[in-house]
Formats: sequence, C-alpha cells, structure tokens
Amino acid sequence: MILSKNIKIYYMYSTFAELLILGPILVLFLIAKGLSFTEIMILQSIAAISVILFEVPTGVTADKLGRKLTLIMGSALWAISLTIYILGSNFIVFALAEVIFSLGATFKSGADVALIYDTLKSNGQEKEFQAIEGHARSLALYAQAIGSVIAGFVYEVNIYLPMVISIGFMLVTIIITSGFKEPPSSLSKRISIKVYYEQVKNSGSYILKHEKLKALILYSMIFFVFYRTGFWYFQPYMENVDIPVKYFGIIFFVFNVTAALASKYSHYFMEKTKPKTLTIMSALLIISFILLGTITVWIGFVAILFQQLARGVYRPVMNKYLNKHIPSDKRSTVLSFQSLANNLTVALAFPFMGKLKDSLDIFNTHLILALLMIILTFISLRYMNSRLGLKKTQNIAELPK
Repeated sequence: MILSKNIKIYYMYSTFAELLILGPILVLFLIAKGLSFTEIMILQSIAAISVILFEVPTGVTADKLGRKLTLIMGSALWAISLTIYILGSNFIVFALAEVIFSLGATFKSGADVALIYDTLKSNGQEKEFQAIEGHARSLALYAQAIGSVIAGFVYEVNIYLPMVISIGFMLVTIIITSGFKEPPSSLSKRISIKVYYEQVKNSGSYILKHEKLKALILYSMIFFVFYRTGFWYFQPYMENVDIPVKYFGIIFFVFNVTAALASKYSHYFMEKTKPKTLTIMSALLIISFILLGTITVWIGFVAILFQQLARGVYRPVMNKYLNKHIPSDKRSTVLSFQSLANNLTVALAFPFMGKLKDSLDIFNTHLILALLMIILTFISLRYMNSRLGLKKTQNIAELPK
C-alpha cells in the first residue's frame, strides 16, 4: 500500500518540486534588478558555498528525522527566498536570498530519492528504481518546458510574475509532500550532537573506503560544474546571435522537452551505451561547447540540445549508480556528501567562469570550456582506472557492476 501510494505521490511531487519558471528570464531579471554578469556568477558561488555548509547537516536530518519533513522544509524555504528576490533591491539582500534558497535545496537534496528508493527496497523492488526515477524526472522536465513558455509571456507583462507563480508552485509542492508515507527504516526520532557526529563520521568513512563511490563522485564533480556553467551561458549566447528575447521562452520549452524525453528513456540510453554511458554523457557536453564556439549565427542554439540530452540522463544515471552502493541508514547523508563535493567544485570554478566570460566573447568562452572539460574528463578517467585497477579499454560505466 505504501509502495503504490508513494510512487503516485512521487510523480506528482516531481512535477511541481522544481517548477520554478525562471530559466528563460533569470539572467534578464537579475540584470533588471541592477546586477552585472560578474555579480550574478558571484551569487552562484555564494549559493554553492552555502550548499557546502548546509548539505551534510540537512542530509543527517533527513536520515534521522525523516525525509518527508525535510522535503516540506525545503519547499517552504524556496518560497521564502523567491519572496526576498521580489522585495530586494541590492546585492546583499540577493545574497541572503541565495543562502536561504540553498538551505532549502539541501533539505530537498537526496531526500526525495532516498525516500522512494527505500520504499522500493522495503518491497524488494530496487530494480524498478531506474524506470521510476526516469519517468519522474521526465515529468519534472515536461512541467518546466511548459513553464518556460509561460515565463516568457508573463515576464513581458510584469517582471515579478514568474517569481510569484513559482512561489505558488512551491505551496502546491508542500501540500503534495504531506501525503508521503515514510518507508520502514531505522529512523531515530531524537537527534543529538553525538548522533549527528556519528552519522557524518560513519558516512564519510564509508565513502573513503568505497573505491567505486569515490570514483563516481569524482566524475560527478567534473560533469556537474560544466553542466551548470553551460546553463548560465545560454542567454548570453542567444543575445550574441541576435535571437529576440521574446523567443527565449519557446526555445527553453524545446530544451526542456528534449531533456524530459532523454530522462524518460534514460534506462534505454544506459542499455544502448554500455559500457560507455558516462563517457558519452561527457561527450555530449563537449560537442555542444565546440559547436557553440564555432557557430556565430542564430541556428547555433540548436547545439544546446546536446546539453539537454546530457541533462536529462544525468540524474537518473548517477542516482542509479550511486544508490546501488549506499546502505539505507546512510543514503541521504552520502548523497549529501556527493552534492557537497559538486557544489564545492562550483564555488571554486564559478568566479573563474564569470571572469572568463567578461574577458572573452561568448564564442571563445565556449571553446575554452570544451578544452577544459576534455582535459579534466581525461584526468578523471585515468584516475578511476588507476584506482580501480581497470584496463585502459574498460570504461567507468562498468563501475557499479
């Protein structure tokens, strides 16, 4: 009963949980608020640092107090953050909004995946996780696709409307989340400093001793920073190739539909690309960066679709590989460590990415991005092979086996 109910609710939750219809207009909104592109990237670094500070504590909270409660708290904090963005008028206030938003993100991070995975595990149906997660992710991306079109139109009416609508969606998410049932587990209803310390210590030690997890987290760090950087360059690129702003929403609709389809069929993607799944994911980003660096007319935006394919399969693929090696009592905390590592990379890299964009045109910026990703991906592959004793002809996509 819990299984079927939680899966149905998970699909509804996934549809609304990330439905912030801000993608096509976010950079425009922040510039309209008086920020420079460099300041925008600094805000993202602040957000990443905040995630680093909050990620593991909130992961422990999810493991010890329950995933349902932390998911509700996460959505509530997102609503508060968006409200501050509407009311704010300077960089300091926006930085506060980013900190609150990041705290909310860490409460949500991994808790939803842990809840549904443990629900399946309690029924001996872990093998269905990939298909369920892929479908849930596709619903989220379809919703974002529709939201992108809405954002473009309502932004022209009032620049605050996308924020207001997104706050409404967070309130809907809270109502939906309240219907989840915690799966059978060893959750402790009392949390103390000692319990917190032991949970962090044991989960951290588990990662350090688990070669496959370390290898996957390293790959995730490299992929994540380039995937996130690519997003912030979308709007500058489209402006540079003279695409009118009124078409941004429609273009982002196409982006999100592409990512949604890729997510929905991610299990087929894994089957067809074995044993090169992770390598191909990286190649999709690299190809996109190269094309965006060489095509200087409007049709070049099509190259961003390669990034959307990678975006769609990234979460289902990485979640399957990671969860396969994490015990239930440490699942949220270990996933929080992975998110912490990803955001540490973003915090260190984004100031450089902002400076890079300010120093060069958007085309050369993409070419340098491609070169950097090729080098770092190659290094990560060599590291994984040496740590795991794999032959050079073997691929890291075989790690979870």
